Amino acid sequence: MKRLYLIRHAEAEFTGRGRGDRGRRLTEDGRAQATRLGGLLADTGIELILASTADRAQETAHGLGLAAPIESLDSLYDSSTVTLTRALADLDATGIRIAALVAHAPGVPALVDELTGPGSDAEAVALLSTHFPTATVARIDLEGSWTDLAGARLTWADRG
Repeated sequence: MKRLYLIRHAEAEFTGRGRGDRGRRLTEDGRAQATRLGGLLADTGIELILASTADRAQETAHGLGLAAPIESLDSLYDSSTVTLTRALADLDATGIRIAALVAHAPGVPALVDELTGPGSDAEAVALLSTHFPTATVARIDLEGSWTDLAGARLTWADRG
């Protein structure tokens, strides 16, 4: 079994203050959200964190405070579900069984929706059915390889 934690970055500034959208940084509340998420994920066994190169995603990934290495991928910024699944497919060559991905809306919420298959936890589905705010995490369990996401299930969620 594989386990994936899909995370929408924590709360960020409204503008990049001259740094553009990629340069938007976490607010004080956003830093607290990242720390809180790190506490929730501390004992999950995450082996690798994939993170967008946008400042807010990087700050969220580092703010989790997990021991797992962080791999920064430019392709995760403003990405579609297709791009996100391609990044996950690359994990097949690594032997990683538990990973986290920190990126943005609408890609992360859309991928969670796509991976909410039969057998998903009804409470988690209900929690995410109307809103996927910043600092939200969804746990996806799947059998087989990272390239075969067809049997994935949403098994837990925490809304930021």
